[in-house]
Amino acid sequence: MNTQQPLATLDVILCNQRQADGTQLKKPANGRVYVGTHGIETEAGHQEHFDDPECAIMNYALEHYDFWRSHYPAQAELFKTPGIFGENFATRGITEHTICIGDTFSIGTAQLQISWGRVACNTMAGRLNDPNAPELMHQQSRNGWFYRVLQPGEVQAGNTITLVERSHADWPLSRVQNIIFSPNASASDLDALSKLDLLAAIWKNEAKARLDSM
Repeated sequence: MNTQQPLATLDVILCNQRQADGTQLKKPANGRVYVGTHGIETEAGHQEHFDDPECAIMNYALEHYDFWRSHYPAQAELFKTPGIFGENFATRGITEHTICIGDTFSIGTAQLQISWGRVACNTMAGRLNDPNAPELMHQQSRNGWFYRVLQPGEVQAGNTITLVERSHADWPLSRVQNIIFSPNASASDLDALSKLDLLAAIWKNEAKARLDSM
């Protein structure tokens, strides 16, 4: 399906910045940000580079922050501003339930495509001081997603996120995640994922490996 439909806004762009003590801290980026096939670079020269182009940009929905504030009231300060989930883009208007694998978006002068979902790990368990946090993120489909960059370009906070093309309307990310994170996924679902052309290879291969082990 080809379309030109504004769906969301890019509220905040975040990039790791080196601190005086040598640590990296995710902070909002001011001005224009260059989006390339392996990550981002800010006007101030801060960069994030990812070897795998399927993970070039990580997006997290601001809609989820209210849930986390209510779920972890004693740690509400953690969710005061974006960044706790390691996101590069903090957006409003799209979630794991409303985007589909392979969705192509126009943001600024760049074009990005949904490749796969973020897998929450022990890093999030540590940040939230809860060993069950990653599993909760997966069960709730509140773990975020990755883009591959089809057309490098410049973006900035406030840009509209426009849906350009939707090739797999029957594969919202939440459905894919439910299969990937379920130990009881059916053979038919795993087979379908292993053949989903615009899904990142890492999840296609995982689906195939699980299918072959049945």
